[in-house]
Formats: sequence, structure tokens, C-alpha cells
Amino acid sequence: MLHLKALLRQGFFLSVMCITSTLALAESDTAKLAQDPYWLRLLQDPSPDDGHYSSLISTRDFFLSPAGSYDSEAELIASQAAFANISSDDNSPACRFPARRAWLAEQRPDWAAQWPTPACPALKRWLDAIDAEQATLVFASDYLNNPSSMFGHTLLRIDAKTQTDDTRLLAYAVNYSAQTNTSNGLEFAIKGLTGGYPGRFSLLPYYEKVKEYNDWESRDLWEYELNLTPAEVHRLLLSYWDWRDTTAPYYFLSKNCSYALLGLLEMARPGLQLQNQFPAQAIPTDTLRTVLAQPHMLKRMTWRPASGTRRQAAIQRNPGAVNRVVKTLIDLDSPLPEHLRLPLEQQAQAFETAYDELYARYLARQVPKDSTPLRLRSLLTARSQIDMPDQRVVPAQPAADPSMGHGTARWGIGAGRDDESVALLSYRGAYHDWLDPQAGYREGARIDFLTGTLRINKHGDIGLQEATVVAIDSLAPATVLQQPLSWSLRVSADHVLGDRRDAGSHTVAVVEGGAGMSTRLGQTLCHAQYHNDIRGGQGLSKGWEIGVGARTGCLGALPSVRGQEARWLLEFRPLYRWPSQQWTQTASAGLQLGITPQSALRLNWQAEWREANQHTLSLSWLRYF
Repeated sequence: MLHLKALLRQGFFLSVMCITSTLALAESDTAKLAQDPYWLRLLQDPSPDDGHYSSLISTRDFFLSPAGSYDSEAELIASQAAFANISSDDNSPACRFPARRAWLAEQRPDWAAQWPTPACPALKRWLDAIDAEQATLVFASDYLNNPSSMFGHTLLRIDAKTQTDDTRLLAYAVNYSAQTNTSNGLEFAIKGLTGGYPGRFSLLPYYEKVKEYNDWESRDLWEYELNLTPAEVHRLLLSYWDWRDTTAPYYFLSKNCSYALLGLLEMARPGLQLQNQFPAQAIPTDTLRTVLAQPHMLKRMTWRPASGTRRQAAIQRNPGAVNRVVKTLIDLDSPLPEHLRLPLEQQAQAFETAYDELYARYLARQVPKDSTPLRLRSLLTARSQIDMPDQRVVPAQPAADPSMGHGTARWGIGAGRDDESVALLSYRGAYHDWLDPQAGYREGARIDFLTGTLRINKHGDIGLQEATVVAIDSLAPATVLQQPLSWSLRVSADHVLGDRRDAGSHTVAVVEGGAGMSTRLGQTLCHAQYHNDIRGGQGLSKGWEIGVGARTGCLGALPSVRGQEARWLLEFRPLYRWPSQQWTQTASAGLQLGITPQSALRLNWQAEWREANQHTLSLSWLRYF
């Protein structure tokens, strides 16, 4: 009897130990699963490999656990319990978070075996309506009039099984953007840089984005069809559904549209490491290159030129006589000519070009809203009476697409000479200037953001040569039909001459800008602008000064050297300054020779004349990344 009791007691202890060890193992498995990078990405942890979980999402309803935003294991346990609920209502956790549920089911089939199968009618109708088969990454070129799009924009087009090249406009597009509510440019920029706006995903017809970018903002679209399987596209859509009603702080330079789309692609193909390559900034062209660098990712590329690109091609194609007629046709104050003294083919070209140009101005609200539609109908009527096929030209696709351009960040090392010999160390956060390789970027556009150059003299003293917060230039060449404004803005600190002969050179704060016109002379782009600046610093007798004058210059390319591009720049700025009441004249020249696609040699010369004069010459080696 005693022996039997001992056996029973021993068996009881063994059972308790087994249960305890099983629970401990289960807890260990749960903790390990909660640290899986894919689970952390599902919860939008921007750094899933750093050992510290913190979700970007600020929407409280996204988390099933009160601690879900900072405790991934608590959120996993809460999700497991919620998915065991019998409810299959559209608002149930199983229907709200299908991507989360699908992944947990793959990792823990024993859990999934105990979960009911939800009906989720809203999700099913949505997936059936999209009927997705493949995904296309779309890049919209830069748009300098909007701070959030100055570096370009990316979105994802979801292509249905039944769609063809002729029906791509009917596809849906996944977009991520800042939800703004102000027209104040300064407020817009500050909040955008500091995360003051919420970012949100949206799904909308692709033709709406084409109309917005191609037509209204005249931005070229580059469509990169990705080599994703239908199963991967399905995972992408389920992840979008998980995140669709959430918001996160939107940063123009980092946690932006491109960064968010990288997260969706990581959901589509487990194992992709995309977001962690952009810890500080996510410039759209850089993210584009990173995506396409993945093995076998690109299936094909399509270019969709903007309305402005197509109109520019027509103007360049048309003979001068045709463009002069077009100028008359779009003049609302002039009656429509009854007869055009042109061959029938050129008459067709004239009416088509006039209609496209006037319609673009109508969309941009540059012409009267009431009278313009009548003129547009008259142009269409006149064109319909000419028995000729459509004469519109298809612009030639650029030789290089945005994915082929240089990296937007840059550092350099070099030497220079002004009033002393110095070593130079430079860095640029983003994006592109006029001497950088042009391939993949819009000609005439310049954006320098967070750039700086340090000077080190022979005594080891370190000083600031130049520091730029932001510099923007937009040179849009004028034509016989189009006279767009060219403009510039720069906020910086510069090493310049003081306003007295004995003042020497000093570092001053500078805000400058101007506006004018640009024109193309062969392969050279030239501009002339009204220009002014405001300076402040100790090198100035009053501590400040205002300059008013002009800025003019030309830029262009030289014949390539060993397959690498060479570019040059010349500028001259005469400014009259108050309160010193003296002229300052500045001349500058630059030459850059490409060494490799991501490195170059740059020679810069600058001269400044006022009471004294100063010449600066520097040679630097630059590396893009």
C-alpha cells in the first residue's frame, strides 16, 4: 500500500513537472515569435532588428493589447486570444487584421486549428473587386512647388488579372501621404519636417493620380512592374487592409511615402530588408534604386510622359509658322481664323497643339473659367473638319530613367585657396545640383538640402566654409508658347567678404532668392533673374545688409570622357547693398568630370569684389551614395 502511494505521489510530481515545462516552453515560443522581424514589421516597428520594439502607428484601435504599442509579446498574446473568438463580423479582430492572422496561422498551426474561420464579407468583396495579380511601383518626378513632393513621389499600382496595357488606368493605386490642413507654406514645411502631420494609406483609382501628376502638375510617371507572385501581392493587400485606418507621424525626409511603401513590399516578400537601409532619410529615388536592386525584382519599365512633356515635344516638332498660328488660336481676345494658310497636315498640328496648350492653361486656372470652354469646343470643331489622322507626337523617352541616377547624398574631400590654403571636407544630405550627373534627373532643377563644407588651415584650425539649410532652383526654359517662371531660394551661412576694406572674410547668415526667365541655346540652358539677399553677421559694420540686383548664368554638358558625363556652370551676380551703399559683384564657375557613375572630380572658382576682393579656388573628389 505504501509502495502504491509512493508511486502515485511520484506520478503526480512528474505530471506537474511536465505541465510546467510545457507551459514554460510555450511561453518561450511565444516570446521568440513576438521578436520575429516579420511580426514586428506587421506592427510597424521601424527598426525590428535593434532589440527594442516601438510601433510608428499612433492609432490606438490598431492595438488589441493596452501595451501593444511598446510590448510586442503582449500584442501577440492578445491577438491569439482575439482570433479564437467565434465572431466573424467585419469589425472582429480576425477580419480587421487578416495579415496578422494569416502569418500567425502559418507560424502556429496548432493555434490556427482552434480558431474559427471568419467570413469577413467586406474583405472578400474588396479583394474580389481588385482581383490583383501583380504590382507596379510608380515614380512621379519632382514637383518643386510642393515641399512634400520636391524629391519626387512613389506609389504602388495594383494590376488586376484581366487588365491589359490599354486598361492600366482602371487599376487601383496604393498611396501614402500626409494629411494636411493648411495653405501656409511656412507652417506646411515646419510641420512636414518635424512630423506634425499624420500619414495615412489610401486606395484610389490610378487614373486619378495620373490626372493629378501627369496633367495638373506636369510630372512624368515612371512605372516599374515588379516581379511579385500573386501570393506576394495578396500578402501586400492584406497588410494594407491591416494598416488602412491607421495614422503615423509623417516626415517629409524620412517616414514618408517611399518609406511606407517599402514596408508594404517587405510584407509581400518576407526576408526583404528595405526600411532599415534608410534610418535617417528616405529620398524616393534612393528607395526606388534599392527596390530595383533586389534580385529579379524588375519585370519591365514603362514611361508615361506628362502633359507638359508632350506639349513641349509638339512645340519643338512644329515649324515656326505653325507655332505662330497656335499663339493666335489660344488668344481668347482674338477671333478664331476662318482659314489657315497652312498645308492640311500643319493645320491639324496647329489645332491639336492649340487645344492641348489652352486646356493645360484652363486646368492651371491661368485663363478665364467662363470663356475658355467655348474656345476649346471651337478648336475641336475646327480640327474635326480636317481629314487627317492624329498628328500628336510621342516624346522620345529619356535615355536614363530615375533609377539610373546618382545617389542623392554626397560627401567630398578636397583642397582650396582663398586668403590661405585649406583642406575641405563636404557633405550633402540630399539631392541634386547643376554640376551633378544629369542622368535620371530633371534638367534645370536643383535641390540642395543640409549641405556643409568645413575648412581646415595649415595650423589645424577648423572653420565653416559654407552651410546650406536648403537651396532650390527651378529653371524652366521659355518657348514661343510657354513662358514659365524660373525662380530660386536659398537659406545658408557663407564665408564672404565684409563691407570694409579691412574687414577680411567672415561667415554670415544669408537668405536669398529671385525670379526671372530661362532659355535654351542649343544644348546650353541660360537664365536671367531679379535677385536679392539679406545678410547678417559680425563681419558687417551694421551687423546686417540687403542686396538688390541680378543673377545670370549658363550651364550645360561637355562631351563625355570615357563614358562619364562632364558638366559646367558659369554665373555672375551684381548686387547693390544697403546700408553700405556699395556694389558687390560675384562671379563663379564650376566644372565636374565624372570618374564613375557614383564619383566625380569637381573644380570650383569664385571671385567677389567690393571694397576688397577675394578669389577662391577648390578641387574636390566627390562620392555619391
